[in-house]
Amino acid sequence: MYRKDISPILRLLALSLVLFLAYQTWLKPTHFSPASLHQRPSETASFPPPSNPNQTLSPEHERWNEPQGRLLDLGQAPNSTLGSIREELDKGNYAETERHLRTLPEKMLANTQVRRYVAALWNNLGIQQEKFGGIEVSVKAFKRSVALDPLNPIALLNLTQAYWGLRDPAMTPQFLEKAIRLNPQDPFPHLALADLLLEKGNITVATTHLDKARTRAEADVTLRPYLKKLTAKAESANPASQSVASVAPFPNLVGPATSPKDSHLPPTVVTPTSQAPPPSVSPSEERPRQLAPQETGHFTVQFDGSPDQATWTRMMAILDYAYEEITQKFGHVPSKPMTVVLHTNQKFAGTSGSPVWADTLFDHTSGAIHIPTQDALEDLALFSRIVRHEFVHGLLFEYLKGRSSEAPTWLIEGLAMHLAEDPWSDVEDTKQHSAVLIPLTSLQGAWGQLPSESLLTAYLEASSASQNLLDRYSMYSVRQVMSALQNGRSLDAAMQQKLSLTYEQFQRQWEQTSRLPKSG
Repeated sequence: MYRKDISPILRLLALSLVLFLAYQTWLKPTHFSPASLHQRPSETASFPPPSNPNQTLSPEHERWNEPQGRLLDLGQAPNSTLGSIREELDKGNYAETERHLRTLPEKMLANTQVRRYVAALWNNLGIQQEKFGGIEVSVKAFKRSVALDPLNPIALLNLTQAYWGLRDPAMTPQFLEKAIRLNPQDPFPHLALADLLLEKGNITVATTHLDKARTRAEADVTLRPYLKKLTAKAESANPASQSVASVAPFPNLVGPATSPKDSHLPPTVVTPTSQAPPPSVSPSEERPRQLAPQETGHFTVQFDGSPDQATWTRMMAILDYAYEEITQKFGHVPSKPMTVVLHTNQKFAGTSGSPVWADTLFDHTSGAIHIPTQDALEDLALFSRIVRHEFVHGLLFEYLKGRSSEAPTWLIEGLAMHLAEDPWSDVEDTKQHSAVLIPLTSLQGAWGQLPSESLLTAYLEASSASQNLLDRYSMYSVRQVMSALQNGRSLDAAMQQKLSLTYEQFQRQWEQTSRLPKSG
């Protein structure tokens, strides 16, 4: 019987099967369900808000130990007027920003896109105002933001935190329930509502909200004590005590709850030691007066000249806010109080354009923060910017155990600008000019010998290179590199050990992304 050879057919079928599998594996577009996609929370929240604010993320994908961003990503301004206002905000001209926002015509705000953008500007302005004025100042900006964009979850959460810190009667159960609907993954509104319900004696519903917040709150070091306090109150509640239950203390989420003028007395006040202040601050001829020591907190203050309690009270509020915010971002808490020296007989004459003056105030030998106080409170935004920049230097000095000179200056200055998150207008303007790139190797040592026209470029490069390092790796990896430097390793050896690349390789990677033209 004749049998036909079918091997060509089999080979054709096999080839077809291979092509089909290749298409399914490598070429066919992949479709994911919404629940399977998760975008890691970032420092800046996205804008505009999601179309469905009630959409939740599954617990297995949620990073509970990362704080939700409080800033809104502004994106492209809808018109030139708002673009100009954003430039003022980016440069740190907060008073001008607020003035322009208040005078926007109602006709312009009739546009939905414009309203949302203006709401985002108000929100971000509030975040900056909070750094130097506390929540008494920022709450007004958050109110305007929520009024313009009521469904923005980030702005509403910021307003919630401000209301709670002020014990504002506008923070009703209905308000908190809305905050929960728009921020279903955030435990704080649940805790705030539970606290309010405990005060009103509604133990059952309060316990329900505590249970809903428990897993996430236990994973958050700032909320854990608050959860413990409320849980104990709920468990100990009884009919006789429910009606007089008191509100548990507010956790330090957004900086000091009290205003600078209402803050407690300053920490320990001692006579300054004989250490010399940095070059820009000359010792006062008048011997400082020793005050009775108070309980030490995060800082120890020393007065060079007559004690100025008003300035120190305001400064302490700003420093406490910086301490809570920046230590969490950097991942390190100082082991002892930081020293602050107030020179009450000298004029606060800083400039807002660059960190140059702030860097001359910080004592790189002792790690002390020095501040002239005369007229210091006339521009609170500038005062806050100087103080926060010095605080980061103090934090890095302490982390490196006083050996900050072991780390390259470009890294120290870059981290100071990154962690403080305060804009310097002259440094920002340098981006628009055709400055020639300075090799990072020339920015490792002290910058005292740099020409004045090169200083702004140096700060710009420090910010850019440090941001590049953080984007490619992480703050944890940068801390590891700094620890290796503190232990005596060279920068090249530290990078090779902790980042698996040489210093030269990093410089080449960074230069490829830098917009500055190379020298020569």
